[in-house]
Amino acid sequence: MNKNLGQSMIEYIILVAIVAVASLGIVKILGNTIHVKLSQITLALQGKKSQARSLRPHEVQPKHYEPKSLEDFYESED
Repeated sequence: MNKNLGQSMIEYIILVAIVAVASLGIVKILGNTIHVKLSQITLALQGKKSQARSLRPHEVQPKHYEPKSLEDFYESED
């Protein structure tokens, strides 16, 4: 029984680690959009008008999703 308990704990830790890494990736990709939406919600709850220009998510450009290699490493510093 003790052996199964240890195995279950390790499986649980691995599952939590996978979920944590996936969550970090999603937050990195959608972080700015989530920040903008939460700011808009906060301002709406306060009864303030949002400043539309300052609360816009960044536009997705081809450089964000095109594959990169080490050949263009210094050009992709943006």
